[in-house]
Amino acid sequence: MNFLRFKRWLFLSLMVSLLSFGTMAQITVRGTVISSDDNLPLPGVSIVIEGTTRGTVTDFNGTYSLESDANAVLVFSFIGFDNVRELVDGRTQINVSLRPEISQISEIIVMGYSSQSKAELSSSIVTLDAEKIRGVTTSDIGTMLQGKAAGVLVSSASGQPGSSSQIRIRGTGSITAQASPLYVVDGIPHGSFNPNDVESITILKDAGATALFGSAAAGGVIVVTTKHAKRNQPTSMNFRSTYGQKEALQGNFEMMTGEELYDTHKAMFSPALFNMQRPAELRERNFNWLDAAFNTGNLQNHYLSFSGASEKTRYFASVDYYQEDGTLINTNYDRLSARLNLNTQLNNSVEMNVRVNYSNSGNQGASSYMTSEDGYKNTPWDSPYDADGNIVKIDSDTRPDNGKRWYSQDRRNFLHSELYNYSKWGGSSLMNDVQFNWTITDWLIFTTSNRFSQSVSKSQTFVDPRTYHPSYSNGYKSELISQSQSWNTSNLLKVKQSLNSHSFDGLVGYEYGEYSSEYTGAEGVGMPNGMDALNSASVYGITGYRVPGAGWSVFSQLQYNYGGKYFATVSGRVDASSKFGPKKREGFFPAGSLAWLISQEDFLAGNYTISYLKLRGSHGVTGNSNIGSFQYLSTYNLNSTYQDNVGATPSRLPNPYLSWETAHMTGVGIDLGLWRRIDLAIDLYNIDNKDLLLNVPVSPSTGFFEITDNVGSVRNRGIEVQLDTENINGRNFSWSSSFNIAFNKNEVRETPDDASFIQAAGSTTVYQQVKRGQDIFSWYMPKWVGVDSNNGDPLWEKLVRDQDGSIIDRITTNNYNEADLQVVGKATPKFSGGFNNTMSYKNLTLNVSTNFSYGGDIYNRSREFFDADGAYLGYNMQKLRPEWNRWEQPGDDATHPKLAMNGNKASNKTSSRYLEDGSYFRVKNISLSYNAPRNWIESMKIQNLRFFVSADNVLTVSKFSGMDPEISLERSAWSLAGLYTFSYPISRQYLFGVDITF
Repeated sequence: MNFLRFKRWLFLSLMVSLLSFGTMAQITVRGTVISSDDNLPLPGVSIVIEGTTRGTVTDFNGTYSLESDANAVLVFSFIGFDNVRELVDGRTQINVSLRPEISQISEIIVMGYSSQSKAELSSSIVTLDAEKIRGVTTSDIGTMLQGKAAGVLVSSASGQPGSSSQIRIRGTGSITAQASPLYVVDGIPHGSFNPNDVESITILKDAGATALFGSAAAGGVIVVTTKHAKRNQPTSMNFRSTYGQKEALQGNFEMMTGEELYDTHKAMFSPALFNMQRPAELRERNFNWLDAAFNTGNLQNHYLSFSGASEKTRYFASVDYYQEDGTLINTNYDRLSARLNLNTQLNNSVEMNVRVNYSNSGNQGASSYMTSEDGYKNTPWDSPYDADGNIVKIDSDTRPDNGKRWYSQDRRNFLHSELYNYSKWGGSSLMNDVQFNWTITDWLIFTTSNRFSQSVSKSQTFVDPRTYHPSYSNGYKSELISQSQSWNTSNLLKVKQSLNSHSFDGLVGYEYGEYSSEYTGAEGVGMPNGMDALNSASVYGITGYRVPGAGWSVFSQLQYNYGGKYFATVSGRVDASSKFGPKKREGFFPAGSLAWLISQEDFLAGNYTISYLKLRGSHGVTGNSNIGSFQYLSTYNLNSTYQDNVGATPSRLPNPYLSWETAHMTGVGIDLGLWRRIDLAIDLYNIDNKDLLLNVPVSPSTGFFEITDNVGSVRNRGIEVQLDTENINGRNFSWSSSFNIAFNKNEVRETPDDASFIQAAGSTTVYQQVKRGQDIFSWYMPKWVGVDSNNGDPLWEKLVRDQDGSIIDRITTNNYNEADLQVVGKATPKFSGGFNNTMSYKNLTLNVSTNFSYGGDIYNRSREFFDADGAYLGYNMQKLRPEWNRWEQPGDDATHPKLAMNGNKASNKTSSRYLEDGSYFRVKNISLSYNAPRNWIESMKIQNLRFFVSADNVLTVSKFSGMDPEISLERSAWSLAGLYTFSYPISRQYLFGVDITF
């Protein structure tokens, strides 16, 4: 019994000893965390016991309390400050002073001709580094920018490999001149670059920043800085390889099966005629023409770069190969590019930069527009193969080799044509920059940048005489060769001085450039079967021209800074261009901007809640010269003949006063930083584009119908919001977000003689009206009212006017010819933007990028053929969407008229029936990457090893019934902004890759 008591006593003693030891090892640590720059407390600082997930955060007064092991290490971290590690070493009171990281307001922004710290900026800009844009794998930089910056609307309207997206910054202000932004590459306007070589992109949106670039900056400026080695950087090599597959996206667009089309025709035909024209076996035929037209495409991109530096020389060299198969058969794109950026210190005061960029690319498109169209048009009752599986030829005179009737309206088999025919393009370009920076004194620098570039390209089209083509019955061959070259010099004298609280930065510059483009084309017909050479064909046509051009500019800019709080910038530029007449060749483009950095004032200094606050405003003028050359001259056509002699006919009236379009920009903005983890920028702007370059009607007695002149005005007004947040910044997990949204209202302010005029899409009856008080892209067509519930007739709106032309009533009519054309919508969206998130857990990083657009109206012209109520019996038909229904009996409240052979009273003619809401939300990219731990790779001399997988165009939410609601907002001779018709569909891409740095 005593022995048992002894064991119990011993056990209890041991437990008490262990508990006492544990109690001694656990202590409570308290303290205060302050900022070293102002000694103010920091609330929200994360304190974590290293190697564990245990921790706490400081309260409003910067104090904390934490149970910790006596010998633990505490890690103090806070956004915007360097981390601090403190060994507890038995201490119960640990006060910490955190040192700010390099201040956000000291971040240097490259703006083309100059660089400024973020604090000094008085303009509206957005800066994106390479990490923020490289998630999407593409050959086009515009697609990478989509949804990343407020006020920057990017439209990737085609899935054709190698195609470029269209970018609009703060709306479209020009009616006929191009409104694309100016690219400034490594400080020189224009130039070429490979997206993988980009180090950063800065988007300049208002006149305070863009006016210094003058005539080419009406559409905004995108400044591209390519990669370069850092000083004293050891030699390193980076290799990145990506491979993936892609599939065409058909969106909400779905064609009928053979059975569905058969039943639909049965509802239109009389029983006797239907049995005669549509045998029952058709119900079982179901050839999928879309599967024949589209397939899975492969995509690969391989990139290798070297960089390093010695005491006086820095170098960066890269080579990139990009190859992409199209989803439409026989379409592809490939590009090989290389870059060398070399910097060397010639002596103590002179530095030389040499930049060379070379690119060789080519693409092949479908042999004819018919390939994509017929994939949708052909009926599922027809087959392109004979009984043995061979592709058969179909034309207007022959029956299929398989002996079956051809039901499709267009008697052609595009699969047969694609065996022989092609349409392809190839070209190369070389850009060379040589720059010298001479530091004359510590406050005066002279820079001269000189660029020479040249390019050559060749496009070929071939129609084999063994194939069927509606325009060329005995074959066709064309070869078109173009060549261009340019050189320009940019010379800047920069000065920088400070006196007490006053700081001045200024520059004066002079630029001069020349360019020329040449074009030669030859066409032939009538070659023997299988011959693919112009010398085997009869001459069909020969064309050619040479267009030279030149321009010069002088400009200056002065920046003033008082006490790091008040900033002012003024600039002026004079441009002259050979595109304009001698009477108005020069244009003057001034600008000014102001900024007040309120957070540097004493009453906000050290404020934790408002860490950054700046007000800014700007006003200025930029120009637009993006029209064809020499349109101020009278011109003649020399392609007519008279008695076997070349004749000349006048084609254009002269206008020696033709001059620049101008964009008058005014903007105000606020930049706000909260709690060192939220950055908010809000901008309001007004842009008046004046003196538009338009074709103005003239009296027919002149022998002409129009003349190019400076008439008209368009206004864009809007508000932009850019919000960047650090949501979580823990030891193992972090999450940051970026949201942007931009609202824009477009309005035509002036037209020639205050008259309206229409813009057409080629020879179609689809129109947009340009009229004072309306959006520049206003749809102008009969207004669709709906379906007559009594008889299933289509209904449009008819306007009743009095003798003065004023509208006094609106009635419905089932006669299309009585329907009045009127404005029924606009292609311009009300707002657009993007939402992007980055989440990291230890070595894993997840990026999700989305973009959206709301309010733009799309005219879906393909429905004129596929949703035509029986007008095209030889075409396949579009399935009715779930929200649609067809009229069948009196009393039906239907979206679609009664089916009728050859159409129901022109119900498929152009009207607002096919005008659809183009709003959409798209998950543009999801990527997941894994960075290998350094202790795994250091022994292999590897600096960084990253594996990644990604998916592009993951999900699109939209009511649009076509393939894709992302439509071009560019007007051309054959298309209109917001017009959808047989577009090359975009693709969903699945990719994986590796990124390794030695």
